[in-house]
Amino acid sequence: MEEDILAIIGGVSFMITIVIAVIVALYLNFRKRQVQSREIMAAIEKGIEVPFPPPKQRNYRNQGLFWSAIGIALFLGIWVSSKALAGAIWGLLPLLVGAAFILIYYLEKKEEASS
Repeated sequence: MEEDILAIIGGVSFMITIVIAVIVALYLNFRKRQVQSREIMAAIEKGIEVPFPPPKQRNYRNQGLFWSAIGIALFLGIWVSSKALAGAIWGLLPLLVGAAFILIYYLEKKEEASS
């Protein structure tokens, strides 16, 4: 019974930590964009030309490698711990998402080279 309570407290505290981290990240991004907006408005008021930063391009290769590694780790972790391949199949989902990101990366790279 005590182990169940500890497991629930651990899970809830993990989820609360994740939610707090997401809220902090969103708030910091909001503040950064707010400062950039004020700088742009001040430059416009002074009549200075505003050099807008180029838009960020997504790095599909890194995302693909990340998701593939998560998928492999999940697949092997479930397979080794439960000794059943049926549960380990869920690890293929992030692995295939990672493979799709890597495929997108190479297709975009090939498209840029041809144009």
